[in-house]
Amino acid sequence: MQCFLYPGVVDNMASSDEEGEIVEDYVTNYYFVDTKEVPISFSRLPLLWNDCEGVGYGGQKLEPTEHAFLRAMVEDGRRQIYRKVIAWKFELSYVLPEIYVLADAKYETWIKLQRPRKSYEVIVRSVLIAVHCLHFVKKNLEEESGEALWKHIRKTFSTYEVPPSKNDLVDHMEWMKEAALRDRDIAKAKNLPAFLYEVCGKRKAFCDENRPGEKKKIQSL
Repeated sequence: MQCFLYPGVVDNMASSDEEGEIVEDYVTNYYFVDTKEVPISFSRLPLLWNDCEGVGYGGQKLEPTEHAFLRAMVEDGRRQIYRKVIAWKFELSYVLPEIYVLADAKYETWIKLQRPRKSYEVIVRSVLIAVHCLHFVKKNLEEESGEALWKHIRKTFSTYEVPPSKNDLVDHMEWMKEAALRDRDIAKAKNLPAFLYEVCGKRKAFCDENRPGEKKKIQSL
């Protein structure tokens, strides 16, 4: 397993938090860990709609006894931070999509995520791709071709060793469909029905292939 810890970060951050330092507006080189310091995706946190309604999606939600912590760099890489976080949200209204996490009740501040740590990309890639897909749909309402969407997504994430695909969206369809219901622009997009149908079909095929019974059938052939 890759080591995601910054040298000495735990002791430094514990003391700085006790001193009551100001919470940052944005962070770079970020990653998230659980209580056992195991790297996790921030998408396991509740997704907040309109800053007040938090909902957990999918089968990878945090258990009630678990917590998530943000580790990142601030001040152009001059300082390291360590924050407990309790939720996440995304904003699609700007030129580029923005993703935020909510620092715990001690701070009640939204922190914008800018660039993940390179070694953390494999864990967070699917949720980033999902948010960028929704952003493209919202900003290109007249675009009917799914080909244009994936051309844009693959260009955006061109540094990934494995190119983005519909497989990246399988675990995020529940909240993506909820976003389409809540966002008037996305709901009006011409390519939305075909896009959701195609990805939902991919999810069904994925689930069928991973059913215990299906695996036994395949192994017995």
